[in-house]
Amino acid sequence: MKILDGMQTRDLIVDRPSDEGIAMTSWGEMGRIRLASETATGSLVVMDYRAPAGFGPPRHIHRNDDEIFLVQRGRIALWSPHQCGTALPGDLVMLPKGIAHTWRSSGDEDVQLQVITSPGEFKTFFSEIVRRGLTASDIEDLTAVADSAGMDIVGPPLTADEADAIFRGERIA
Repeated sequence: MKILDGMQTRDLIVDRPSDEGIAMTSWGEMGRIRLASETATGSLVVMDYRAPAGFGPPRHIHRNDDEIFLVQRGRIALWSPHQCGTALPGDLVMLPKGIAHTWRSSGDEDVQLQVITSPGEFKTFFSEIVRRGLTASDIEDLTAVADSAGMDIVGPPLTADEADAIFRGERIA
């Protein structure tokens, strides 16, 4: 940060798409931080995120982070206790902190999202999973990593049948 004529200024940041710095879980999720909260004065994190077709995380709550998805590729079924929906390329999804939610990739195409979290506590999640070498069956350790990233796991992922039902316009409990 610099001071110019009594005003604080910050450097311009340009992050170009890259495979450098990608953290990839053993089950195929990939995340790369494009803008870290420290760089953005502690207000948000921007991550390039990819997951294989048919993937979806467990139902969870972000205690401190609002989460925004900008869908770039693939299609996802979305679930919360109060509402279900779908998102396609170009759609933006807002998932408020404190609300249980999940999603599942539907169809044969991998999903790619730009994920924005604010204030950005979630940023350590993927890198910590990779650092520890965790697999999808390491439930206790994954739950601990989620907890340290400000998340509570509250239920299982959506099944393929549940995602299909959401795409048909049905509500899932």
